[in-house]
Amino acid sequence: MAELFSRPMKNIAVLVDYTEGCRKALNQTRILAELAGPVVHVLNVTSNEINEAEHAKLSAFATETLGVSVPTQTHLADGRLMSALRTSLEEINPDIIILCTHGVKGIAQHLFGSRILTLVQSLDKSFLVVQENSDIREEGFGKILFPATHSAIASVLIHQVMSIAAECDSEVVFYEIDKYVGDVENKIRENFDAAKKIFKAKGIGFSHVKEESNNHSMGFARQTIDYAVKNGIGLIATPSEVVDNGFLMMKSDKELLLTNEQGIPVLACG
Repeated sequence: MAELFSRPMKNIAVLVDYTEGCRKALNQTRILAELAGPVVHVLNVTSNEINEAEHAKLSAFATETLGVSVPTQTHLADGRLMSALRTSLEEINPDIIILCTHGVKGIAQHLFGSRILTLVQSLDKSFLVVQENSDIREEGFGKILFPATHSAIASVLIHQVMSIAAECDSEVVFYEIDKYVGDVENKIRENFDAAKKIFKAKGIGFSHVKEESNNHSMGFARQTIDYAVKNGIGLIATPSEVVDNGFLMMKSDKELLLTNEQGIPVLACG
């Protein structure tokens, strides 16, 4: 897995549903494509007949934001939304998938809305989720927040953050809330140490912040988002999995992060 993310980014997939929100996803895609130089695959799931006219419509819509200099391919799929997305994305095999969440409303809200976690967890891929109110930065993400995680697949997140940080010349901020104890705390420390070793070897700047727990928040997302807003964070990174299924706040916490009302893009890796 480490070798996958150590190579240059070759393919980006962006999910399009012709809403204004997906223009945010296309704009974020354009910036990353200009920095990293991959082929962009624009994907739409349609109930219309798949023909040249539909491809031309999708291409014209994408070009309005991507421009003509970004190498772009269009993909149309039909069928049930989840299965169609899964089949198409497996064929494209992107290094990262970019989409805009519509929060709790909008087209395909059961996947692009408050249940976006279902989509993100359905594929062994990395997703970059922007929101309809995200401020897409032309210069890249600036600071990437890497919250504490005791996930067994943290290495996937580490190498994807490394790839994006290197392409965007970003600083990584390791962030933890003083809530963990015992084996969980030890695993967090191992993941942080592994990430720091890799980032140092790649010349990626980083810092480490540890905050006292905010007793007003039972989970982690609200305090993490508050820190990100106050400190100009451009991207929050997180594993897409829910680590402890016995802790009910974990799933709602992850969904809150992905659909955050402050509009901070989120990198979710599975």
